[in-house]
Amino acid sequence: MNNLQQRLMTADRPTLLVMLAEAIHELTIRARYFYDRTDALGGMQETNEAIHHVSGHLRDLIDPIEPTTASRGDSIVTASELLPQRAITRIYEFTA
Repeated sequence: MNNLQQRLMTADRPTLLVMLAEAIHELTIRARYFYDRTDALGGMQETNEAIHHVSGHLRDLIDPIEPTTASRGDSIVTASELLPQRAITRIYEFTA
């Protein structure tokens, strides 16, 4: 998903913040899938970790002087890989 990272790195700050908020929302929808499953623990943990990472980046990037770094991009891309392609396309206005 190098093109997705490039999209994140070149988005203006307000657009990037909206993208991250939408990604968090989509991840919470993913987490609901596991509610009624007996084998849910692993999926819920993976999703919770992704939400933790993306929400931390969102919190930090609200500060306009906080840089959008390659490592932030890598972390956001990794979390986004849990989402279905249609969500990635909608959120990031990007087709992988």
